[in-house]
Amino acid sequence: MTKIVFKDIRIAGISGAVPKNKVNNLKDHKFISLEERKKAIKLTGINEYRKALTSQCTSDFCELAAKKLLKDLRIKSDSIDGIIFITQTPDYILPSTACLLQNKLGCYQTTLAFDVNLGCSGFVYGLYIACSFIQGGSLKRVLLLVGDTQTKLSYNKDKNVVFLLGDAGTATIIEASPGAPEIKMKFMTDGSRYDKLIVPAGGFRFPSSKETRTIKTQADGGIRSGEHIYMDGMEIFNFSIIDVVKTVKEFIEDENIEIEEIDYLILHQANKFMTDKIAKKLMFSPEKVLYSLDYYGNTSCASIPLTIVHHFSKMQDKSYKRCLLSGFGVGLSWGVVDILLEDICCPPVIEY
Repeated sequence: MTKIVFKDIRIAGISGAVPKNKVNNLKDHKFISLEERKKAIKLTGINEYRKALTSQCTSDFCELAAKKLLKDLRIKSDSIDGIIFITQTPDYILPSTACLLQNKLGCYQTTLAFDVNLGCSGFVYGLYIACSFIQGGSLKRVLLLVGDTQTKLSYNKDKNVVFLLGDAGTATIIEASPGAPEIKMKFMTDGSRYDKLIVPAGGFRFPSSKETRTIKTQADGGIRSGEHIYMDGMEIFNFSIIDVVKTVKEFIEDENIEIEEIDYLILHQANKFMTDKIAKKLMFSPEKVLYSLDYYGNTSCASIPLTIVHHFSKMQDKSYKRCLLSGFGVGLSWGVVDILLEDICCPPVIEY
């Protein structure tokens, strides 16, 4: 993809919400030996994650995050021109959850609202969509809602994913702002590897049946049904440290970015071993790499904005921070964003 540049657009604020319910990777999952649990924690860097209750949906967390952000920014809901809801765990097959959120948030009927089905790259793709609508001139302020309750898609005894996946919802206000610094982006997609991270059955290609719902030991040793998440861990790891690193390196070179100019590298929070590898290959020092996975786990498309909220909400220095963002995973899809975050509103993460 050719270089993408947006002008006169800024992020005004980001907020996040997570379930109160915590799962401790050392104390829980007792179907796995203590030694294996310790090894998993050391490898993933995830001590605990948040798990939504059966009654809680992704939209609930995004709604809470949005209401808090609008309140703190003193923005009225009638000033929202568009709502983009990015998730792989919507409330319904149809209608779009964004339509429900338009009503719950009290936005006007003139508000554009739609869903996007994306996972780990969802936030950076969402920024592109929002900025495109604003730069096109038709919208002035967009509410980007990003999150997943992916524990609902994973079997609680599948040791391949049970240590990793957490639930969260986030809200981001993107708005027109004359004179704002440029935002630069690049995106990639490789659908030939779609089956490396997938829920194989339960959709319309392979509809739900007694067989697809049966829990059993799979070929990779994981215990799950065809309607649970399958991840080829080695393939995803190789994709991340090869393809993603290559794209980010090319982006840095094409934009003549000096590593010293970047304040923070914020990557999709897949697992610490993988993130450390990527950061090292990109030659970023550890103090410039932000993490949140040790508190919340791998929260899919919410992981980048949640990481920003987790850290920026505690910062005393509100001057601009130049950040390099990269989301990557299911699809396979990936992207990178160079953005200046200045004096953005980041209330503490909400627990619900």
